[in-house]
Amino acid sequence: MHNLGSILAAMLTPMRPDGSVAPEAVAPLVDYVLSKGVGGLYASGSTGESVLQSGEERAEVLTALAEHAKGKCTLIAHVGAASTREATKLARQVGDVGFDAVSAVPPFYYKHSYEDIADYYRAIADAAGLPLIIYNIPALSGVDLSTEKLLELLQDDRIAGVKFTAQDLFQYGELRKATPDKMFYFGTDEMFLAAAASGTDGGIGSTYNLIGDVYVGIEQAVASGDIATARALQRKANDLIAILLKHGVIPGLKYALNRIGVPVGPCREPFRAPSAEGERALDQWLAQNGFAAEMDRAS
Repeated sequence: MHNLGSILAAMLTPMRPDGSVAPEAVAPLVDYVLSKGVGGLYASGSTGESVLQSGEERAEVLTALAEHAKGKCTLIAHVGAASTREATKLARQVGDVGFDAVSAVPPFYYKHSYEDIADYYRAIADAAGLPLIIYNIPALSGVDLSTEKLLELLQDDRIAGVKFTAQDLFQYGELRKATPDKMFYFGTDEMFLAAAASGTDGGIGSTYNLIGDVYVGIEQAVASGDIATARALQRKANDLIAILLKHGVIPGLKYALNRIGVPVGPCREPFRAPSAEGERALDQWLAQNGFAAEMDRAS
């Protein structure tokens, strides 16, 4: 089994005011996220706005991350793309700069056969020379791999596990039971307690950028049998998630981090900044959940 840690933030990508990527702002974001006790970073994925960036931009940000965080925590580079050529090019670029593993969403947009998808993953594993984590997110990728097909992919020794961003905890449990030597990370933040209680190797999530300590706390509370604390922490996270789902998850997270002095900048268009109503709701949540001093300093 590849030991890649348990609680990993699906890292945001810092942007400049003009919408270009800001590799110079990677360090302060990483330092903040790690200060919350998070054990690793999963970069250039959905939360990182990767599908809105060129391969060159993604490589630039991933290189900056490796330069700053290598040896400090687990680092996983998401290299998934619509084409195998683009994904393998990025996999080769990050293969020797300090990442512990690579990951990839299935090839998207076109309806590819299972054989196409399997060849895509094999090519990425060959190019990177690192353990590979399958990124299973059917709601966004449009690819809903069955338990049977995921288990078939997992027979490859180079595939270390799955980032499972879906709500089917039964399927999640069946995958873990069938392949106990693989790593399974749950990626649906609002249900992390359920996954932790039923058994998970860890979590990879968007809101971990802001409140990674909450998920560390849930994991620890479940391990110690303190379900009341775990429930309270999940409720804290879900109150934030409810606001983000209403006003925009990635724009909302970036607003919140900027608001407390972590300079992640805006999202790339066509994302829109949160509305005035959304900003007020996020400000209120931040003030009520221990961020008032950071907000004052950043004002």
